Amino acid sequence: MAQAENVRILKQRRHVLVLQKKNHSYTQNEMQEIRLLAKRYRVPLQDKPTEVFWSRLAKRVDVVPVELALAQAANESAWGTSRFARQGNNFFGQWCYTSGCGIVPTRRNAGATHEVKAFDSPGASVRAYIHNLNTAKAYQPLRGIRLHLRRNKQPLDAMIMASGLSGYSERGAAYVKNIRTIIRRNRALIQGLVQTSAID
Repeated sequence: MAQAENVRILKQRRHVLVLQKKNHSYTQNEMQEIRLLAKRYRVPLQDKPTEVFWSRLAKRVDVVPVELALAQAANESAWGTSRFARQGNNFFGQWCYTSGCGIVPTRRNAGATHEVKAFDSPGASVRAYIHNLNTAKAYQPLRGIRLHLRRNKQPLDAMIMASGLSGYSERGAAYVKNIRTIIRRNRALIQGLVQTSAID
């Protein structure tokens, strides 16, 4: 599912880069597409897209390494055994704030209103997770690392990008260390799964 979402985003990213090269000669349909992309990825857009706009959008419309997604899913869902994963298809601990939007945590603090979001399918959880990393303010460091790797024509390495996840958990640096440990200990298994999926 993470691979499939990355394929979809890469296609979208290529389209963004094609539009960027058109340099203001956009059709009405293309401008509508650009406005929708700006809204989805939370990039401010004035009358016409500028170079700053395209730079910000391209920084957000990008993939997340499968290893990183799987490591976080394993950590956040207790390897798929958590109540939130089993009952709500939520593998990444994502919250929501509207009553009835998800599952109320058993140990929720007094006065807290959040719920753990329920998804219609595991795939919807994966899509929301990647979109969250691509848009939320807390993950600007991760997007900055990814951009640096892109500009230097280096692979999007999960171990390197994990350092941008300290905002994902109150545990901060300890959380990053834990995610890296999961990646390191399961790298051969994950690569086997990815290769098998690619063949299928």
